[in-house]
Amino acid sequence: MAKERKWNKPIISFINGIAILLPIVVTIALVKFLVIQVNNLVLNPIIKSLTLVTGEMQRVYLAKALIFFIVIFAVMVIGWAAKILFINRAFSFGERVLLRVPFLGRIYNAAKQIFAAFIGHGKTIFKQVALVEYPSKGLYALGFTTGTTKGEIRDSMAGNGINVFIPTTPNPTSGMFIIVPKESIRFLKMSVEEGMKMIVSGGAVSPDFQEPLLEE
Repeated sequence: MAKERKWNKPIISFINGIAILLPIVVTIALVKFLVIQVNNLVLNPIIKSLTLVTGEMQRVYLAKALIFFIVIFAVMVIGWAAKILFINRAFSFGERVLLRVPFLGRIYNAAKQIFAAFIGHGKTIFKQVALVEYPSKGLYALGFTTGTTKGEIRDSMAGNGINVFIPTTPNPTSGMFIIVPKESIRFLKMSVEEGMKMIVSGGAVSPDFQEPLLEE
């Protein structure tokens, strides 16, 4: 039993050494193979393009050096792209899981769409920028229409209610949801992105004056 243990240690050390060296050897062999293949394809055109170098041997060595660095750079780009792809897939998987969580998924989706409206990317829940009298008569707040009322609420308002979300400043992910009669809303022509920037900045960033849009 003692002899078996004595022989096991060198074998394990040998296997560990192989495990360490194998990726290095495979990498060197792969880079060498790529360099040879690229040499066969573009070596002569590169040599001919190096007209400033006078000696034939110098042109050959310089061309091979350029090819070597091009291959190394290409492998680095592939590794970077694979890393980004892996991160994107992992994020997408986590996002799909989060969206399936009751209640929390809806909050996350709404917050995501609000931020998308702010940076101006993709489709958002906001339809149009509007000016409404809120929180009291004579005071106006900037809001975003999210659609028309439906079902029982629509019937009770004779079908002319508009859903409006009024974000808070400077954090637009929270706010108030109100339902306003269509005749009490002033529709604005500014984009959702411009309206969101105005809210986040507290009015410091304001778009140029434009004639209000009468209706969608």
